[in-house]
Amino acid sequence: MIYAGQLKEIYSEAGLGITEIALVQTYLEDDDGRFMDTKAYEKLNDYFCNTGEMPLLVAKGRTGEPDGWILDYLNACI
Repeated sequence: MIYAGQLKEIYSEAGLGITEIALVQTYLEDDDGRFMDTKAYEKLNDYFCNTGEMPLLVAKGRTGEPDGWILDYLNACI
């Protein structure tokens, strides 16, 4: 189950700084397709892959797009 406080915890555990958190927030509101090119994406992708939360086939891009999965997951925390 996802809860609102988890978003802050995810950001912290992924090692996102204040600027990266603000950047992620803008992509949560309007993803222009460039999220995957950011350090925030790299950190969150590493976090979700290392915790096993992101399905392996999504992480490999076979059954979904990792950036879209991350943004959907984070949106569910709001």
